[in-house]
Amino acid sequence: MRVNLLAKRYAQALFDLALEMKLEGKVEKDMHLVGQILQDNREFKKLLKNPVVDNHKKVKLLDAVFEGHIQELTQRFFTLIVKKDREMYLEPVCEAYIEIYQKYNNILPLELTTAFKADKNTRDTIVEKVAKATNMKIELHESVNEDLIGGFVINYEDYQFDASIKTQLKELQTEFSKNLFIKKL
Repeated sequence: MRVNLLAKRYAQALFDLALEMKLEGKVEKDMHLVGQILQDNREFKKLLKNPVVDNHKKVKLLDAVFEGHIQELTQRFFTLIVKKDREMYLEPVCEAYIEIYQKYNNILPLELTTAFKADKNTRDTIVEKVAKATNMKIELHESVNEDLIGGFVINYEDYQFDASIKTQLKELQTEFSKNLFIKKL
């Protein structure tokens, strides 16, 4: 079974149960926490994926690491995943849950990359325009990439709007290289 399909099925089951218990928002925060820990800590992820380590020990490890930090529902779900030998899919399940939660709540994650830290007015204007165009609530994630020289790049879903000076300079370079009237020998 493909990883994404499996992750979505598990995540959807958890989301349905969390929705029924009115814990979907809290479980979403848990998934962010667990996903971040799995991304940041390769050794922890390797330990969970290790087939030599017995499932009972993996459950104890997950309980020790996350007890008191995540919902009981989330903790029970992780126990189920380990008992079904699906712990290697924990990170994709976290990502799939977050996507399902965002879709259910009409939230659009938007990545804004600028050459330097954007001011509040610029951020608010971009968020407002994208929210108006998509009719969705915007969850803004910012990053800085000095290679852009100036301007910004917006990414959401499969769309990209590139208004960076770096891209504009590349386009000018392409145009000038095509210009037949000013060609040097």
